[in-house]
Formats: sequence, C-alpha cells, structure tokens
Amino acid sequence: MIFYFTGTGNSLSVAKKLGALLHEDVVNVMHFRKDPEVCCGDPVVGFVYPVYGSDSPRVYKEFLRKLKVKEDAYCFAIGTMNRMDLHSFEYVDQALVDSGARLSYAVNFLMPGNCLPTEGASDEWRLGTEEERAEAAAKEIAARTVNYTSAGKGTGPEFVDMAFGHNEEQKSMLRLSASKDCIGCGLCARLCPTENIRVENGKAVHGDNCTACYACFHWCPKKATHFDSVLPALNARGQYHHPEVKAKDIIDGNRN
Repeated sequence: MIFYFTGTGNSLSVAKKLGALLHEDVVNVMHFRKDPEVCCGDPVVGFVYPVYGSDSPRVYKEFLRKLKVKEDAYCFAIGTMNRMDLHSFEYVDQALVDSGARLSYAVNFLMPGNCLPTEGASDEWRLGTEEERAEAAAKEIAARTVNYTSAGKGTGPEFVDMAFGHNEEQKSMLRLSASKDCIGCGLCARLCPTENIRVENGKAVHGDNCTACYACFHWCPKKATHFDSVLPALNARGQYHHPEVKAKDIIDGNRN
C-alpha cells in the first residue's frame, strides 16, 4: 500500500508510477481524515508526500499519527520537493516507531515547486527524468534496500502542532483570498482537501484550515486566488500543476 497526499499533482504522479511498478495499491490519506485509527497489515508500506518547510503537510502528519502498521513491514518514504531536504523522513520514522516499525528506505524527489518557483530549465529536467527516477527507486524498493537508519524515537506531544504553519511567517503563507476576478465557479472548493473554501455570494471565501497544498492557487481558471502573505515572491510566481494530472484526479482522490 502506498499512501499519498497531493495538491498540484507531483506526489500523485510519483505515487501512481511507483504503484504500477511495484504492483501496490495507491490511496490518498484524506480518505481516512474522519477515522480515529488506520490499520494497515500490508508487508510493504509506502509514503509519498510533498515537503513543506522540511516537514510533511499537517494533514499528512495527522494521518501518520493514527496509522498502525505491522512491526516487520518494509516501509519506504518519497518526499517530493523543490529543494533537497532530509528532515521530513525523521517524522515518518517517528510515527512508524510508535507502531513498533521502522523506516527502511527514503529518497528525495526533486519536482517543480508549488510554493517558491524553480527555474524553467530545472523544471524540465525534473519532469523529464521523473519516470527514470521512479523506476530506479522501485528497483531498490523491490530489492528491500535499506538506506535509512532509524533513530528509534517515537512521536512527541507536538508532532502534529509543529508541522508547517506553526510559526508566524509560515502562518502568513496559509492565508489566501479570492480577488475581484473570482467568478465563483467553486473549483477551488472542490479541490480543497480540508474543505476550507466555500462559495458565498458568487465568490470563494477561505477559512482558517489551510494545509498549504495551494491547489486553489494553481488550478484557478481566472488566477483569482492570491496569497495574503508578506512574501511577494508567492504572488509573483506563475501557476503550476503536474502535466499528467487533472483537477478531477485531485478532487476524486480527496473525496473517494
């Protein structure tokens, strides 16, 4: 089983490629958002998620906290990210330690960023080599390669609270709003994994439960979603979503 979360499609694309190569089912962690506990008895368990500020998204950590896996499960993690970072794997391992398991394999997947932008040539390389890198990772996973050393440390009381969005600068990056260009089509509300957006009087209204997936920003057909952040680079960047992923894929994955 491979558990993924996605906003703009990077992690979904990588998870689906790995699932096909490894003959593993692929499921969105948002399927379990209302479940108090999730038990997985599979011998191989994978985690594919975007990395936000050296961590996995808050909703992903909420899922990790309630997941129970077999002690002898072979567990791997793939972090899709804009810049190289290894810290997010520590949190996956901590959640697994709570189950008596360990993270055995971890690898970074550089992909086009959905927050701070990457240069065009770099994005072309990242997308152009995705299949090749997925095949390489799948071979190592199939061979039960161990490249990660667990610290043997479980989660603490602030495991979820310290996810992206816990400090003031990051909190500012969770505040988005609709401009006058919004036509109230409701696509952003359907895309939002936390049901944080509603349409009122023909305009999208954002709440205070953003998980920083930024699907609303990147998929808006009128480019009407704006960051209220103090970081001007966010609004200056262009829209992005994985070329092989459609908005319906995100919506269906979140809701089904």
